[in-house]
Amino acid sequence: MSLPVALVPGTVIGSQYVIGDLINSGGFGAVYRGADTSEGNRPCAIKETYNVTPAARRQALMETSVLFTVRSKHLPEVYDALETNGRFYVVMQLIEGKNLLQILQARVAGGLVGKREPHQQLLGPCSESEVLAWLLPIMDVLQELHSRNPPIMHRDIKPGNVILTPQQTTVLVDFGLTKLYDPVKTTQTMIKAVSEGFSPVEQYVGKTCPQSDIYAMAATMYLLLTDRLPPASLGRTMRDDLIAPRLLNPALSPRIERTLLKALAINASERYQSMREFAEALREPAFTAYADQTIAAPPIQATPGLGYATPYSSTVAAPAPPMPTAPALGYATPQVPSPNAPAPQPYINGSSYPPYPQVPPAQSGSNRHVPHPGQPPKGTNGAPGSRMAPPVQKPVPPAKSSRQLPNPANQGCLWGGLQGVLGALVVLSVNDSGFFLSTLMALFFYAFAGFMATRRGGGSFRGGRAGYHTCLVGTVFFWLSLAIGLVLRLGQELKAVTAPYQRPGEALGMAWQNIQPSWSALSIMHDQPFLPNAIAWAVGGIILAWVLGWTGGWLGTMRFQARLAPRRQGL
Repeated sequence: MSLPVALVPGTVIGSQYVIGDLINSGGFGAVYRGADTSEGNRPCAIKETYNVTPAARRQALMETSVLFTVRSKHLPEVYDALETNGRFYVVMQLIEGKNLLQILQARVAGGLVGKREPHQQLLGPCSESEVLAWLLPIMDVLQELHSRNPPIMHRDIKPGNVILTPQQTTVLVDFGLTKLYDPVKTTQTMIKAVSEGFSPVEQYVGKTCPQSDIYAMAATMYLLLTDRLPPASLGRTMRDDLIAPRLLNPALSPRIERTLLKALAINASERYQSMREFAEALREPAFTAYADQTIAAPPIQATPGLGYATPYSSTVAAPAPPMPTAPALGYATPQVPSPNAPAPQPYINGSSYPPYPQVPPAQSGSNRHVPHPGQPPKGTNGAPGSRMAPPVQKPVPPAKSSRQLPNPANQGCLWGGLQGVLGALVVLSVNDSGFFLSTLMALFFYAFAGFMATRRGGGSFRGGRAGYHTCLVGTVFFWLSLAIGLVLRLGQELKAVTAPYQRPGEALGMAWQNIQPSWSALSIMHDQPFLPNAIAWAVGGIILAWVLGWTGGWLGTMRFQARLAPRRQGL
């Protein structure tokens, strides 16, 4: 797709706006640096939309109306909107600075962004305090937009659309989604709705909600904090490869990791319900009990008679009476020097106190408890001198490794193959109502496959995919198994009727008439030939398989959340 020719610098539009250098361009528009001659050549950004269809005009007017009604230093101010030469123009405040993607590229070695692997040494991701200072004000503005009736959503939050000015103020730009065209990664029908890695799964089907902006904001934080692009949300519905943020950046706090993982949930209902709630979770103060002021206390003086002394305690006036020894326990009584004894000689390190004594290892088969030097021996009730066996520490069981979610296609192949074989056996065994019973069995397997695909986590869409694959694989296995079974029964029946009917053709016809099932059950439209009935069966079966698989997936998701609720409450 060839883009329209860019406007030549110096071109005048609307009799007062002079086009300058090209800032950026895409498949649906371009942004130029310009000057407003009616305001003393005031610098401005002129946004051009190529296709002035009613839909494109409505989109541009939506962007203009949003920026007109919400005034904030974190949003560009709109000056004017006009249509000329078959194109639509929005004149707005020129935001100087670098976007957050450019800042991240400048910090990462080689400029390769979004490819960080777990446990690699970090070279460039932004710090936690920086990201929160940049994006929390943007989240407050988005909360105001989401609070409108109807809610106004940005739908394209990503690092490239957040500019950091020289005054360290972040500004959210590009409400019109005009720079998303990429013929390699996207299709033209999804240009204005999807940005890979940042768009949630509901945006792929055009059903956005305020939780969609929450997902995109969390994905933006994830990239800035870890230097790794989140996997596409549509792929996560089949296999969730999202890596925990702290595996990529161990410096992150556990609170930030929990908050991001909740905001990046595949199902919109599992994310935060509002941008305000998301921001409050990020602003939640960390645990600060260890930062409390330490209470100063005078040093503990030695108590006569207990045999304990601190290195810098004052001298005891009178010597303590000797303590009785306990030979059975193996404790030696400290000797108290007499007042006339010579002063102790300093040790090697110049101190008058001996080096830290080495505790001898416990003898084999002994229950003797060796106390720490300077600590009185304690018994079961804490009394000095009583006998106590060393405490036995229970080994900590190893943490269970996280299991991978069941693949919907694999679940469909497993249960579809089983359903097809069992369905064929039912038709071969029950001649009159075999097809009806086989159909009921298939419907059950569609829902069961969806349940099995989501019982360990994941969205209900995984159940729909599992039901779809169950339908396809089950149909193939059903007809193959039915054909093999009919051939085997035909051979047996042919031997039985060969004697009465000497002609091979008559014997074969009579044998087939005896074993064939009741095909009339397959006729949905009795007045139509075979082909319309086959198409009706195929289309109806696929729709039912998806719906029932999604229903089973929803049940599996509910069961998983119910099992997970007590664990979350115990955190």
